Amino acid sequence: MEHDVIKTNLLAIAAAGLLILFTGIFLYLLRDHISKNSRFFMPIPALGVAAYIFAFNMFRHYNGKMPRTTAMALREIALSTAVAGIVFSVFVTLLVLIIGIINK
Repeated sequence: MEHDVIKTNLLAIAAAGLLILFTGIFLYLLRDHISKNSRFFMPIPALGVAAYIFAFNMFRHYNGKMPRTTAMALREIALSTAVAGIVFSVFVTLLVLIIGIINK
């Protein structure tokens, strides 16, 4: 079991690294457009780490394998994305309100 967890963790790290590499190259090619909208760029690295953690935990939950069906995997991903989006929205809203109040 421990061997499977280590294998899953290493594969998740390697895959996340490749995805971050390709995303970085893509973003570099669009750097002129991104520089005008840098405030939207800031969450991308943290979201990459969150995706790695989610994928690792999902595989660990299913003992190193994919869920039984594709629909089951997609449901978990969609639910996780919805929860993370809601939490992100609440945090951003509260931070904007708190900082706005403090800055007055």
